[in-house]
Amino acid sequence: MVSENYKKIESKAFWYLERYASSSKNLRDYLRRKVRDTDLNQDSEIIINQIIINLEKQNILNDGVFSESKAKTFINKGWSLSKIKFRLKQLGINDDTIEICIENIKSEEFDVELFAASKLVKKRFIGPFRRKELDDKLKNREFGILARAGFNYALSKKLLYDLSVEEIEEIINNYI
Repeated sequence: MVSENYKKIESKAFWYLERYASSSKNLRDYLRRKVRDTDLNQDSEIIINQIIINLEKQNILNDGVFSESKAKTFINKGWSLSKIKFRLKQLGINDDTIEICIENIKSEEFDVELFAASKLVKKRFIGPFRRKELDDKLKNREFGILARAGFNYALSKKLLYDLSVEEIEEIINNYI
């Protein structure tokens, strides 16, 4: 027999999952916040764990699929693999799942880092896409943008100074 508290907390979980993609940890944290100061708080930790386990068994909640989806979204935003690893860790994905996700991405037949950095260069109008004349201040700013996104100096230099607009467009179009 399922308790009334279980049904109420489970309905909160379904409501959340209908609206947002989530990791197990993220859903657990959300449910804890929702029941913290309510009458549902009694035995809530046990109930929340049961709900998470049931959702994982039914494959409604799958950290592997969630991390792959997030990683691809982040690559299209121009994030490096190191920044993606860090963000997935923040989202509560365990290290093994993150490593499997990154290996799956690396196994594709193109250079993910080059593609992501190319997307960022085009999006931020830097490198060959820049609209202003290059000076030291602008050069430092452009390198800073790529460094904060997690890209190394060699790749940054290649994109900012060695490749043309057409070559960067070709890198982006070959992936899509």
